[in-house]
Amino acid sequence: MKKLLIIAVVALVSLSAMAQKNTPEAKAEKVSKEMQEVLELDQTKYESVYSILLERMQKTAELKKETGDDKEAFKIKNKQVMKTAQVQLKETVGAENLKKWQIHVKAKKK
Repeated sequence: MKKLLIIAVVALVSLSAMAQKNTPEAKAEKVSKEMQEVLELDQTKYESVYSILLERMQKTAELKKETGDDKEAFKIKNKQVMKTAQVQLKETVGAENLKKWQIHVKAKKK
């Protein structure tokens, strides 16, 4: 009986830790830090990138709640959010660095 209780507690702690990692803030911080390393961004640009990504992640999370199971509606609305974020990132880090980042992301997926 004690073993079962211990397993249940460990599972709950693990799930809550995983849920905290999926917040818009955590996602934005993770991507921003990776961009800072790959693109060698200074602190000012890092902070700008973080705020852009945080806004994008928050809007995406809101859209997921708003659209529910309607994946097509989410896709259409999220496309505009992504486009806006891309324009802002391009202005912040420059077109060359944005291309460099896109190449890095593609290579990482492979």
